Amino acid sequence: MDKAKDPSYRPPPSAWYGTQWKGYKTMFQLGKNHETTVPKETLQMLGERISTFPEGFNIHRKLIKLMRDKRKAIIETETGVDWGTAEALAFASLLHEGTHVRLSGQDVERGTFSHRHCVLHDQINESKYVPLNNVSPKQAAFAVYNSNLSEYAVLGFELGYSMENPNSLVLWEAQFGV
Repeated sequence: MDKAKDPSYRPPPSAWYGTQWKGYKTMFQLGKNHETTVPKETLQMLGERISTFPEGFNIHRKLIKLMRDKRKAIIETETGVDWGTAEALAFASLLHEGTHVRLSGQDVERGTFSHRHCVLHDQINESKYVPLNNVSPKQAAFAVYNSNLSEYAVLGFELGYSMENPNSLVLWEAQFGV
């Protein structure tokens, strides 16, 4: 208790933090930015994967139009990329390269403004299909969680999660801000 009151006290470094992040350097230490482009052929392959779903999977008819007509047309024509498609392609490229992506927040499966639809629900048997978990055979995992609207709690949890794994992109989509 006395140590907590002492302004000069510094706790010892955390052992788990040091082992998880050992060897990582900042962009300043590296002296340059990494190349972040993705080859056109890879984007086209990923675009095809994020705009399809299994045969016999019964998604809502409006989503069929979004997935097959709109997203697929964007990928094929390379024009008119909307926010939802761009976001899905960005996530897919990271997953394909081996970076785990975790997304949480209220209604993030669908997207706050109905732009995402990263979890598809079968209208008959209520099963789920996540296109972003089916982009390539050796991809990293995509985790998406609709959370409650307890923003401080969710933010705290996601901050802790992001500190645990340096090879993850951890995103929290806030509704109202903190």
